[in-house]
Amino acid sequence: YKTSRGSSGKDSPEATTTILTVPSLEDDIGIDDILSDDDDMDNVVCARGVCVIADDELAPELCYLDPENENFVCEPNTSAAATPSFTLAYLWPRALLLFCSMLYGTNFPLGRMMNEALPASAATSARMLMAALALSPFLLKLDKDLRPLAFLSGSFVALGYITQSIALIDTPGATVAFLGALVVVIPPALSAVIDGKRMGLRDVPQVWLAAILCLVGVGALELGPALSGGGAEASTLGGNNWAGDAWSVLQAVGFGTSFFITEKMMTRNPDQALPITAMQVGVTAFCSAVWAGVVGTGVLASGGDAATATPWLMDATTRASYALPGLFNDLDMRTIALAVVWTGLFTTAANRVGETLALGKVSSAEASVLLATEPLWAALFGNILVHETLSGWDITGGALIVTACCCNAIKPETIRNLVGLDDPNV
Repeated sequence: YKTSRGSSGKDSPEATTTILTVPSLEDDIGIDDILSDDDDMDNVVCARGVCVIADDELAPELCYLDPENENFVCEPNTSAAATPSFTLAYLWPRALLLFCSMLYGTNFPLGRMMNEALPASAATSARMLMAALALSPFLLKLDKDLRPLAFLSGSFVALGYITQSIALIDTPGATVAFLGALVVVIPPALSAVIDGKRMGLRDVPQVWLAAILCLVGVGALELGPALSGGGAEASTLGGNNWAGDAWSVLQAVGFGTSFFITEKMMTRNPDQALPITAMQVGVTAFCSAVWAGVVGTGVLASGGDAATATPWLMDATTRASYALPGLFNDLDMRTIALAVVWTGLFTTAANRVGETLALGKVSSAEASVLLATEPLWAALFGNILVHETLSGWDITGGALIVTACCCNAIKPETIRNLVGLDDPNV
């Protein structure tokens, strides 16, 4: 809409004319048109698609979305009180983020354990239902203008969780986690395609460096075992399960696309972090329930469910043991029930609350690096809980992908100065 003032210069009904322009069908209406154009936005801290309001007294830098070019700009927080290292005020938000990353890492081996005892659709549905119930109070606080985009991003979150669960049926958790870290290249690619952002080497050298490291890392994970011929380099992770690896990459596409949409919403509405998360988890729970219903009734054979003679929802015994609340009543399923509670209430719901609490008190770069350790924790807990082992190729490929996640947090001017890209002769 446009507002024009009369000669009196006062914002009175008589002096102000408001013209509401309704876009035609030919107009290009995108994500940014749905979101608020308010220039007076809060300073934020963002990491992995989550943005929260920055703590002006503790955050070492303040970030905001430049309304002119839609670039995310971060500047040093000169008003922040100097907090000495190794004090409680300095350590607790960083320790909490690292702890959140560690908890995220437990999802992968526990996902494998659940998929060995339950159909993947049943395990995912139970987990996400518990997470959705835990976060449901925040859903009531979601801004109605954000609901369509929150639902859309939730659909991609559902894609990420469902494909992750399918991958974990026969793919080691560390492999799924390492390939899932490819999420780092998805939002920049979408920014170039959808927003038309400049993605040249001079513009975003950190993205190019991350993409190259990811490509080499995936090559090490996929081709390394074949090149070495197995033998001493063989591991439980293996490099021949192409279907599982493809599901793992599709997981990254789902989560990466959700990060792209979510960050657009949260940079303008950082106080909506938890309500948006509640909507995303709710949509995921709904999609998982539909998946479980379709597979469990035999309409679609997926996730290993076809191995049984009767679909699990059509058999009274398996239905009573696999579905909630019967899962908690079966003594033989006690360990699996605890895994469902852990991954639903703690590593999905409570973890996001903790992440949101700590994020506003550190820089975006620090948060990104701390959360990038998730695949390393997945590999560690995979070894402890399900006895997965890593070969030299697995370690090399995983290290390269994790390094790519960390490099993506480097400021572009740092890399330009380091390699001389600012030199007009280069």
